[in-house]
Amino acid sequence: MTDIPPVDHSNQELTDGSPVPADRSHTRNRGDGQQVGYIVLTEEERRKGFVKPVRRSYTHDRCGSLTTMGRALSETYARDPYFYSGTFCCHCGSHFDLSEFKWEDGEPMDPTLQDAWNAERNERKERERREYRTRRIAELTAELARLHAEASSSEGKTGE
Repeated sequence: MTDIPPVDHSNQELTDGSPVPADRSHTRNRGDGQQVGYIVLTEEERRKGFVKPVRRSYTHDRCGSLTTMGRALSETYARDPYFYSGTFCCHCGSHFDLSEFKWEDGEPMDPTLQDAWNAERNERKERERREYRTRRIAELTAELARLHAEASSSEGKTGE
């Protein structure tokens, strides 16, 4: 695996490519709950590599609604999962803490919750594998017993 260089947080712009305004005017509500503009890492910075998969859609735990974000936002998150502390829900029309959202695969958007989720998921998968093996062994054991019984029955009939 190639080494991904650390994020240079000075390489920021708005999603439309314009500079980040010092007066934070980009955070004004545009009328639908979203901001006028969102800060992202520059395309050059995003091209340096991702530490997480690029995922565009997530679900809000509170309302169950799916929201899809633009490429620059999703690539910024994939480059630095700690870049954002919250995100927008299209259904609720407001911003909330990342801890209220999950990616489509169920992983929490909040990077501080991801290690525990991945450990739990891996434990669940291992438990499911063990349960499957146990069921399969029981099925095969039953099948083998049935075949032995059939064989004994046929031997008894041919020996009469």
